[in-house]
Amino acid sequence: MKVNGTFAEKVANFSIIHSKLFPEMYYFENRTYDFCTSSFFLYTADFQRLFLHFFGFIAIPVHLYGGYCIIFQTPPSMRSVKWSLFNLHVLSCFWDLGLSFLTTPFIFFPALAGYPLGVLKDLGVKNEHQLYLMITSGAYMLIAILIVFENRLLILIGSNKFWRIFRIPWYILHFLVATFFFFPNYLMIPDQEYAKALFRRIAPCIPLYVNADLVFVAVIETRFLLRAAGILIFGGFLEIWSLAYITDRKLSKQINGTMSLRTVQLHRNFQKAFIIQLIIPILIIILPIIYVGISCFVFYHNQALNNITVIIVSSHGFFSTIVMICIHAPYREFTLLLFTVLVRVRNEHSSVGPFRSNIIT
Repeated sequence: MKVNGTFAEKVANFSIIHSKLFPEMYYFENRTYDFCTSSFFLYTADFQRLFLHFFGFIAIPVHLYGGYCIIFQTPPSMRSVKWSLFNLHVLSCFWDLGLSFLTTPFIFFPALAGYPLGVLKDLGVKNEHQLYLMITSGAYMLIAILIVFENRLLILIGSNKFWRIFRIPWYILHFLVATFFFFPNYLMIPDQEYAKALFRRIAPCIPLYVNADLVFVAVIETRFLLRAAGILIFGGFLEIWSLAYITDRKLSKQINGTMSLRTVQLHRNFQKAFIIQLIIPILIIILPIIYVGISCFVFYHNQALNNITVIIVSSHGFFSTIVMICIHAPYREFTLLLFTVLVRVRNEHSSVGPFRSNIIT
């Protein structure tokens, strides 16, 4: 009893100090909410698991087909970007499948808490390891986008000795940041009994759709982590824009230089297609990202929106692959040819079928 009393006193003392530093986190106290007693299916872990697994199952053949197009249908004119594009495709697919199959997170924004429902949980992988895997793979995916743009720029400034030397430590720095960005939080995962007790004190209830025994609290105070992540993501996209801008300027100068007008146009066409390939999925997931930011900063909880947010984010690679196939001319033309052949074969079979049946009759 003494140990429990001491533990309860620590939680109470910490919550008093915490409420003075972050009073908005205690917005839920002494209030009642509909989600406390709701059993709406959209709120539940069963919905999250069912939908993510189903969507992941549909996405797998699309991802495989996209990989086939990159490996076997990339023309010689795009050969220089083939493997960097394939690297991005693999990481995007892994991110999708990581969310839909491997981890299947059931997250309780505005808290960075929840529990996994995926394959890794069944294999006994710890929650903190799954979290670290997904955050790191997401950071690597951002670097993969940088690699594609840097690869295009390198073709134009290959004779620049400074950049050829500087790009190696530049890449090393990016991979180090991506690998160790979350590492301090990973090492300082809060004591789960303590963290759960604090959130029970803050939250108005434990909703019916939450299995309290499975809840994993990654971070108690989320704002510092979210701000740091926001700065790094913004910095990454600023680098991407800078590389795209410099590449376009270099292409303009190459028209009267070493490249023919046709070659410059091919470079520009690819760059425009790749930018569209990035922009459309980003536009799809921008609203979920904005929602998570607002939810964490004003401490708004809606589990249905939380589930939908994870579902939309997990579809990033799927839509990126669809856009890639539609935008890049070689993949689009091959796909149209494939559909034409399939339709022709189907029509031939349907026309032969009645003829055979008449002969038998």
